[in-house]
Amino acid sequence: MTLQSGGLTIETARFQELAASVAEWATACRRHLHAYPELSYQERETSEFIAAELRKIGYQPQTGIGGFGIKVVLQGGKGPGRTIALRADIDALPIQEQTGLPFASRKEGLMHACGHDVHTAVLLGTARALRELQPELTGQVVLIFQPGEESAPGGASLMIKDGVLENPHVDAIFGLHVLPSLTVGQMGFGDGPRMAAPDEFDLTIHGKGGHGAHPYATVDAVYVACQVVNALQSVVSRNINPFDPVVLTVGSIHSGNKHNIIPGEAVLQGTVRTMSQPVREQVLRRIQEVADGVCVAHGATATLEVRTGYPVLVNSPGETALARAAAATVLGEGNITDMAPSMGAEDFAFYLQERPGSFGRLGAAAPEDRERAGLHTPRLNLDEGCIPVGVAYYLSLVQDFLRCP
Repeated sequence: MTLQSGGLTIETARFQELAASVAEWATACRRHLHAYPELSYQERETSEFIAAELRKIGYQPQTGIGGFGIKVVLQGGKGPGRTIALRADIDALPIQEQTGLPFASRKEGLMHACGHDVHTAVLLGTARALRELQPELTGQVVLIFQPGEESAPGGASLMIKDGVLENPHVDAIFGLHVLPSLTVGQMGFGDGPRMAAPDEFDLTIHGKGGHGAHPYATVDAVYVACQVVNALQSVVSRNINPFDPVVLTVGSIHSGNKHNIIPGEAVLQGTVRTMSQPVREQVLRRIQEVADGVCVAHGATATLEVRTGYPVLVNSPGETALARAAAATVLGEGNITDMAPSMGAEDFAFYLQERPGSFGRLGAAAPEDRERAGLHTPRLNLDEGCIPVGVAYYLSLVQDFLRCP
């Protein structure tokens, strides 16, 4: 391709210019969304705002998909072809914001502490910029604004049930997530398993309560629960291949309400994070087996309740290579990093069970930001310069994907 001054191809420069042209509007959308966050499956005002903005730029949004989800379709001006889908999540978290930003959350106890407001702004900016590219595209672009990523069963699963990947049939799907440990202008990609399957469990220990002065006449559920917590650590260290990533965490123990009463019941609550289905099944099975063994030794019993979460997120090799190349086109190869596997979870995994695709990381920290507060924290403060970066990446990705035979 012909090079412009500065080493940019004409096409690359165009993507960057289009992204810059929508940056101010997209940033204003982000600030509105940030000021008015809504929890999972309660995103009514958020959905109405997004739909209204899409109508202003000429789209006809389909609303009410999987709850408050939105879908729009852009038909390329050169006729039918392949279909690419891009997805943003729109829900917030029950966190009290502590950033002091002028557009900080105006809703007590709620905050966009996971960056979904930025994801939505990037996709809105992409929607607007794609209008300029539309006459040159062959095929379709589906834009998905998804509710309920933060809470089970996951808005992705609900939108899929409502047919979001059909009419038109989506050939591949892509998404991104801000990462405050990466600087603006950087992105991360990786294929294969990248994010964990998160399961929750409630393990109830049934003993025999009694007076604190007479422990010999009881089966102390608190004591047994403590032994179970210790024994559960052996599941990871002694039952699982060390090359298979697993996290097993007991996050709470609830039992008793008075200093001189031995309770007859204790409830352990925890999470299991795994990166493959066989290991997932093995760990959950071993929790019950270990608890049963400890309880038998102490004259107690155990009841396990498991709430399975999202699947393992598995990026397709071909689509990940395409995404990485598209990002390198607009950012330069030196700004593309490997996306390390994470024991965090993401319901984008549901889409990847249905279609090939890839989920990447978008750098969102200012170079001078030394704090770089993490996701799901009250001081998360993302650099809005990542918004046009995300838009330019998506434009490059759409162009490359729809050109493929």
